[in-house]
Amino acid sequence: WQQREAERAAAEREQRELAARIVDEIRPHDAQVETAHKLQGENTAAGDFQDRSWRHASDGGWFSYELKVLSDKPQELRITYWGSDRGPRVFDVLVDGTKVATQRLQDNRPGEFLDEVHPLPESLTQGKEKVTVKFQAHPEATAGGVFGIRVLRPKQTPEP
Repeated sequence: WQQREAERAAAEREQRELAARIVDEIRPHDAQVETAHKLQGENTAAGDFQDRSWRHASDGGWFSYELKVLSDKPQELRITYWGSDRGPRVFDVLVDGTKVATQRLQDNRPGEFLDEVHPLPESLTQGKEKVTVKFQAHPEATAGGVFGIRVLRPKQTPEP
């Protein structure tokens, strides 16, 4: 019981710390959020799975959103996927046209959600208040499903 309680408290602390770092976030398949973040795309669809919503693009399609950033500061892009997704799920993650990652979903973390973190160097946010994050499927492949996207401030390191 004590171990479970300690794990629960640690998870709550981690969620509070994460929430304090959020610059902007998207919950896919939420019409109001997607409209506010200027969703665009081709061959894209959305749905629900395990009480969460997702979006993907199939057959070489793509989708994108505008997200707020802090000008001239390094940040992180955290994207949530379902760890059991597999098949031809290979896609690029681009920020204002610059590839920050090629993602391959092949049962990366079976039975649970998976967060992938990509650094956003200052050069990608310099002089900007917003960036466009695009998920581009490779030919005959699917981009996503994406269950969440967050722009985060870097973790604070404790003072020595």
